[in-house]
Amino acid sequence: MAMELLNIVLLLVPAALAQTDTRIVGGYPCEKPQPWQAAIFNEHQLYCGGVLINKEWVMTAAHCVLRGTTSIRVGEYNLRQMDESEQVKMAAKSVAHPNYNPATKDNDIMLIKLSSPVQLNNNVHPIALASSAAPAGIVCLVSGWGTTTTPKPSFPALLQCANLEIISDSDCRRTYPGLITDNMLCAGVPQGGTDSCQGDSGGPLVCGRSLQGIVSWGLEECAQPNKPGVYSKVSKYLDWIQQTIRAG
Repeated sequence: MAMELLNIVLLLVPAALAQTDTRIVGGYPCEKPQPWQAAIFNEHQLYCGGVLINKEWVMTAAHCVLRGTTSIRVGEYNLRQMDESEQVKMAAKSVAHPNYNPATKDNDIMLIKLSSPVQLNNNVHPIALASSAAPAGIVCLVSGWGTTTTPKPSFPALLQCANLEIISDSDCRRTYPGLITDNMLCAGVPQGGTDSCQGDSGGPLVCGRSLQGIVSWGLEECAQPNKPGVYSKVSKYLDWIQQTIRAG
């Protein structure tokens, strides 16, 4: 089935909307900052989410191409005010996966090196990377500042969280025939109503205390029944991540 017929979109903040107070559809305000959550800003506008994986590196989606002046905020919670826990760093360099395919969204993962290390504390610390895929049926947490409504977007100030179920690979492939690779996973709520959405790209899907997925793509109208969001499967990239960090 052609991608155009499914109206598949990357979950970026639309440029025309980036100046608004940039949720996850069907989610809720996170009880507190997610210490590994990063917010990526392009020319002072929220552009994508990200994940702190060590004190100098943030992981995001490869389609979150850095343009112009890019800053990274960690310890962020309320976009409308300066949080005491907030730290801001510039992006020193970005490394997209060498096999990223913009057409198929395969290998949609990128690393950003920060201009200087963040200070680790209770509000800012990296997350462990999953070494294997989470089993189907487990409930995981996605977070971000993406739109809370669909199809007409509305962006929140507070970091939003949502509980999503890991969908089996077979059901994922059945839902999006010909579009799912071994490097992708699906997560959602079968009855719909809860999903990552535009503005959540690059953000974390956390199962237990480990990072399982990076928000990648989904339908233009999010949170549809039996139409889960699609994530880059972090456990597939451990060697590449380690090699990239070692290379600096």
